[in-house]
Amino acid sequence: MDGKRALAEKFSDVAMFRSCEQCGCCSSACPVTGVNLFNVRRIVRHIELDLPEEVSKTGLPWACTTCGRCETVCPNGIAILDIIRLLRAMTPETMVPDEAPPCAAACPAGIDVPGYLRWIARGKPEEAYKVILEKVPFPGVLGRVCMHPCETKCRRKEVNQPVAICALKRYAADKGGDLFKAALQIREETGRRAAVIGSGPAGLSAAFYLRKKGHEVTVFEARPKPGGMMRYGIPCYRLPEGVLDKEIRQVLSAGIKLETGKKLGRDITLDQLKRDGYEAVFIATGLQESRRIELEGSDLEGVLWGVDFLFEVSEGKKDMLNGRVLVVGGGNVAVDVALTALRIGAEEVSVACLENREEMPASPWEIEQALEEGIKLLPSWGPHRIVGENGKVKSIELVTCTCVFDEKGTFRPAFGEEKKTLEADHVILAVGQSADLSFLSGEEKIKTERGLIVINRETHETGMPGVFAGGDAGDGAGTIINAVAAGRKAAGSMDRLLGGDGIIDDRFAEKVDAVSYTGKRDRGFADLTRNSAPTLCLEERLGSFKEVNLRFSDEQALSEAGRCLQCDFEIKLAGRLRLSER
Repeated sequence: MDGKRALAEKFSDVAMFRSCEQCGCCSSACPVTGVNLFNVRRIVRHIELDLPEEVSKTGLPWACTTCGRCETVCPNGIAILDIIRLLRAMTPETMVPDEAPPCAAACPAGIDVPGYLRWIARGKPEEAYKVILEKVPFPGVLGRVCMHPCETKCRRKEVNQPVAICALKRYAADKGGDLFKAALQIREETGRRAAVIGSGPAGLSAAFYLRKKGHEVTVFEARPKPGGMMRYGIPCYRLPEGVLDKEIRQVLSAGIKLETGKKLGRDITLDQLKRDGYEAVFIATGLQESRRIELEGSDLEGVLWGVDFLFEVSEGKKDMLNGRVLVVGGGNVAVDVALTALRIGAEEVSVACLENREEMPASPWEIEQALEEGIKLLPSWGPHRIVGENGKVKSIELVTCTCVFDEKGTFRPAFGEEKKTLEADHVILAVGQSADLSFLSGEEKIKTERGLIVINRETHETGMPGVFAGGDAGDGAGTIINAVAAGRKAAGSMDRLLGGDGIIDDRFAEKVDAVSYTGKRDRGFADLTRNSAPTLCLEERLGSFKEVNLRFSDEQALSEAGRCLQCDFEIKLAGRLRLSER
């Protein structure tokens, strides 16, 4: 069917489309003009030509975000979005994007992002909470500390700014009340047993989904409390202990047994677990040690290590610092260390890192918070030596870093000749994390490589039958959402070993049907700007571990969720139109 006939059948007033004057207002207003050669004016012009061949030459209509700016400025009132949607239906199937919208595809756990945003926009955050729970058991945690790769891929940023997806997840979690019980759908008991080593996000997620499949699950944790890096590595000003405790209790309420103070290699062994009837074991011990570097003076009194420091503070030791503190490192751990040092008595805190400001691996929003709270950044400086006096830290000598990576992108810092010395009472080295894999000593079947457990990336199996590994210990340093996704994936593999189908899939949230979606945008929709969640004032942060980032108000949440382009519905709508053409 050629383009003219298709349009004539779809729209009664095809003459309206011929009224285009080619003034270019639509293209000028369009935020994605030029993306993949996309140009609204040219596409409207080609309505007079055969489609979709001619349109495919001017830029695929999938570049369009359907924000509506073009219709707002069109002097002749042409229904341009209707044209775009029809063209999408007529586009060859090979040109149609994947079913998952970009935000959901970017989420390691595959959360239905547009699905829960729609519920929030309708004023029903409880339903949004249930949508999130279909994929992750820690909505409140992730709503506060997730690195939100979904926002990086959000198509709304092509219009102006991405939707504040993470803050809206936190809003839904805080409003969800006791609805976690919806996720507690436990299958019939199987009589099979599984053990999980480590109660961080990967371990608890694996335990949760295994328990939901009806297996008996026991979690062994070396420390006094569960949570892993969520508890011991993330300060309370980012993740309040009450939020973490609540969500861990909810997970354990599925009937999971927890044994704390049990360390693998010291209190239990893999062989012992097998003898005790655990047919499947998941190792999720994480990266809970500070990576050490060789540095002159690192053995002086007053030198601390990043992860160790955070662990000690989380356990209640808050009298370690005074005076001037210099933190070495450019990642999120280093920034958390600096902000924590400021809260427990440091008078002045500086952060020195090899990277320049643009290269720093720490999240931009964390860096901004550090600057806002008075922390000094010293980018492009590395540690040369720590100078002591009477066995204690006196100062640190820094050397300028001219390049962090070589031409192949390999970490290979190069240093210049310029040096400077800063007086310091404490130096905290936060240059990375490492795993304690001493429990594998003498175990030949489980291999390690570069400090990590070697695993099959698809199944999370190790070389020992029945033993799986994942999270940071198997995948390397990652984010909490990555760890949750790894635990979920490992649970599927372990379930198959225990006689199940390996399908870790939940459907208990109500869905908004795409059939009723019209795709119409209210005037001004494209110009809606991103809402900023409130934060605790600086005065209240000083010397306090109160949560800094606060929750959206109801009005803010509805407004922000309403900015979503609903890309998934656009795909489904085009698919419906395509089917109607056949």
